[in-house]
Amino acid sequence: MQQSVFPWFQPIVEIATGRIAGYEALARQRNEAGQVVSAGMLFQDPSCTVEERRALDRTVRNQALEAFAKAPDDTFLTLNLSPEWIEGLDPGDPLPTLGMMDRLWIDHPRVVIEITEQVGDIACINRLARRYRAEGVRIALDDFGSGFQHLDRLLAFTPDLLKVDMRMFRNGATGHQESALLHAIGDMAARLGCKLIFEGVETADEFFIALQCNASYVQGFIFEQAVEGFVEVDRYSAQVEQLLQQYLELMVEQSARRQWHLEGLQGQLLALRELLLAADGPEVLQEYVPDPAVLRCFICDRQGVQISPNYEYRGDGWSANGSVLGHNWSWRPWFYQLVASSDYDRRILRSAPYMDISGGQRCFTLTLALDQHRVLLVDVQDQLATGDSVSPQTSFHSDLMPDLS
Repeated sequence: MQQSVFPWFQPIVEIATGRIAGYEALARQRNEAGQVVSAGMLFQDPSCTVEERRALDRTVRNQALEAFAKAPDDTFLTLNLSPEWIEGLDPGDPLPTLGMMDRLWIDHPRVVIEITEQVGDIACINRLARRYRAEGVRIALDDFGSGFQHLDRLLAFTPDLLKVDMRMFRNGATGHQESALLHAIGDMAARLGCKLIFEGVETADEFFIALQCNASYVQGFIFEQAVEGFVEVDRYSAQVEQLLQQYLELMVEQSARRQWHLEGLQGQLLALRELLLAADGPEVLQEYVPDPAVLRCFICDRQGVQISPNYEYRGDGWSANGSVLGHNWSWRPWFYQLVASSDYDRRILRSAPYMDISGGQRCFTLTLALDQHRVLLVDVQDQLATGDSVSPQTSFHSDLMPDLS
């Protein structure tokens, strides 16, 4: 295989500082017109043997490390490693990449090995990850979310970084399912102690989605495609600062609108509570017209057992659905947190947003005390999130500061 292949480098920008924290080395070649293009297809060429592709890959890695030896000291380099190369190593074989790093006097923690693709023997990958980590090299799991196969890798070893390709979730700004999966990945990374890199980010909205998903780093055309060398680390700081300011203004404006709407809902809930305290059953509700966002309400006892039907407003009046009587909701955070509150009779709790299965609507649940023995729960459509490409996150609980006067 006589090919001239060389590395170019795509900047990885740290959100918190706006500085270039690292680079991903990507294989490039020149086409017949002399243009620099991706060399990725060479590593999938069936006419080449595994040994030829491995030798080509090591050549690119060595060139990348030689160039990186002259990069700013406080940056890191990520190198892609295919499971195909991993399986070709015997347990006692020296690791070629470590040898390259030592020869070039590159500190091991400055290098991140990206394990790519969804194939490969987990035992081999785990064994290699342990060997690299023992030498101070960090491990990233690339293209996380492209398949459930990656979950077994998380169980086998917890990577230092997870990489999520935004191109797999190109509808993430508008599709609830894609957005929900992205947020789940972000929450999981935070719980595991992994830093999250979003790659393939092209627009401001995609950058904002990365912010909402606990991303630490972003790479993509919103900043730079792969380039020949290493640019100054502050090149994108002003751009990141501007994006963060835009995001803050957007979230403050949307949060204010949502708070205004919730305050109106809370007034309605207090009126609804008074009606239900006066009498039970849908008859007492017939003169009550709720906010259009209210989907249903129901009552539980202090143990979480539903003791009323679901009262649902259909636009022309209330109806009662008794099929849910006896269901137990005590395990829901928005229930037991209210029951545990010292100001139980004055607090209204709001759940994290979720998809209402029966109606296919994004909604949340408001919970408040009906009396000392009963709890009122109201499901509300999250109308303010439906028209926005990015909306404020509400999966947290807040408390008022105590009065110290």
